[in-house]
Amino acid sequence: MVTPRKKPPMMSRAYRSHSTVQLPVSLNPDKLPPIPFFQYKTTDFLFNLRECSPEREFGEKSFNEQILKAWNGAKNKNVFNYNLNCMYKLLDGDFDLSVQLNTERGTLRRKPMRFRSIKEPFSHLRWNFTKLLPDEILYKMRCLDKPYSEDVLDTTHIMAVNASPLERGHTLVIPSMNKCLPQVLNSTAIRLATDLMLLNEDENFHMLFNSLLGQASVNHLHLHGIIWPYDSDLINRRFEKLYENVYIIQRPTWFISAIAFQLPSQEHFDNFVNNITKCVQFLTHENIAHNMYFSRAQPIRTDGDLKKEDKERNLPQLVTAYLFPRTSLAGAKPPMNFNPAALELAGCLTAYTLRFFQSVTEQSALRVIEEEAVIDESLFSKLVLELELKFSGRKDWNESVPDLQQPLGESLSTNELEELVDSFQAVTSPSPLVRHHTSLTIEERNRRRSLRDSC
Repeated sequence: MVTPRKKPPMMSRAYRSHSTVQLPVSLNPDKLPPIPFFQYKTTDFLFNLRECSPEREFGEKSFNEQILKAWNGAKNKNVFNYNLNCMYKLLDGDFDLSVQLNTERGTLRRKPMRFRSIKEPFSHLRWNFTKLLPDEILYKMRCLDKPYSEDVLDTTHIMAVNASPLERGHTLVIPSMNKCLPQVLNSTAIRLATDLMLLNEDENFHMLFNSLLGQASVNHLHLHGIIWPYDSDLINRRFEKLYENVYIIQRPTWFISAIAFQLPSQEHFDNFVNNITKCVQFLTHENIAHNMYFSRAQPIRTDGDLKKEDKERNLPQLVTAYLFPRTSLAGAKPPMNFNPAALELAGCLTAYTLRFFQSVTEQSALRVIEEEAVIDESLFSKLVLELELKFSGRKDWNESVPDLQQPLGESLSTNELEELVDSFQAVTSPSPLVRHHTSLTIEERNRRRSLRDSC
């Protein structure tokens, strides 16, 4: 099914450099216009979305109405790189993949950066969210009855627009922005993501996280908030229990193995956040790239059919987080077909070219994910074993496991890094020679150089 969207006229937006290197900016709040607070209490949480009353009010407006009003206000101030002009279709196959065509995002978004480590330090000289335009910032986040952390100075939790959106209402959540933290999930970020999931009345709302080496394009701690019009079939699958409210799913039940965490009630809130935090910190410590996808899902099943939909829509809809350990990549690539990140690993793809959108099949899409994201099954089995030992208390969470680490195989010289920067600057170039050159592996380049030198 294809849903065309009319493209309204758009004024050219104010110029903003797409360079990945910029001078530092001041974080002095006196130089910024006042930012409104998005305030709530834990009593506003919806643990089971089926129990949401149509008359529910969140302040003067619902959660979605408040966010969309602010998002549209930013749109009217011309802060976006493009107007949304998307189409969707569903692919035939076993996993009910949905595909969005978004050519503008493929050519007009800020070019991705290259990283060498999951724990790469934050750099003020590279683009980061302290350089957001004032009109891009929507809210400061504040929970009135349960602070995000014990640090009383940790108050600058920002919600901003994504200037290269995937959908209407696509936002960025930037925890502790004034601390300039690298793109490594911490308990505050997971807490914020969980809160927003519990506040939102829309079952198609998701929070997303991509680690460095896992398709993150900016090394400044952030998550994405997005509404996607189609369900991920992952919420209908059968899992295996690992620990209380912690589950795993392995191939071929899903096309990439994952760890799932479910929040059944208010009493389990802190454990939900802590369990995710421990697992993410473990993966980060072992240098394993990962993506995370938050969704609403029926209670996770560990028996019965491989796939079972809630067609009667009478089962609880609970906040569920899916953590995907994945192959490490040296950086998000210039998009040619699609880049498998958190949304894509849940089965929701974004196509950057009309040709790919028209020709993609489930088989061809899964081939890309297989090549660029899926880790070896034996490695995932070792990972699950370690997590089982740690959750049960038989191993300490800080204990390292050397054979789990996945060091990046490439070693780049200064010249090669400069060539990579040039290739990203040419991301919108239609030249097939540019695309071919940038797709070469380091080993292939060295081999060709050796052949050239021997001639």
